[in-house]
Amino acid sequence: MTAQIMIDDVLEIAETFQIAAQQLRRLGRGALKNGPHSLASSEIYHFGTKVRLSPSFPHDVCFETANKLEEFAGKLERLVRPEPFQS
Repeated sequence: MTAQIMIDDVLEIAETFQIAAQQLRRLGRGALKNGPHSLASSEIYHFGTKVRLSPSFPHDVCFETANKLEEFAGKLERLVRPEPFQS
């Protein structure tokens, strides 16, 4: 495997992480909307006679995971494209 192929593979993984982070943030904002159409998801919990609805994609979890994915993408990019040393 040549060095350029390895670099391309790492950059492809980093790009995939960036795209996944964008989509997670989209899910975390609520219903997915496309023109007049929307799709929302909730989970139902039963506690005895009580019912509780909870979002399937909680805002804080989606955004925290998206931040981690972006952090990992940045680390991967720095591995193959190190920033120049500044004194």
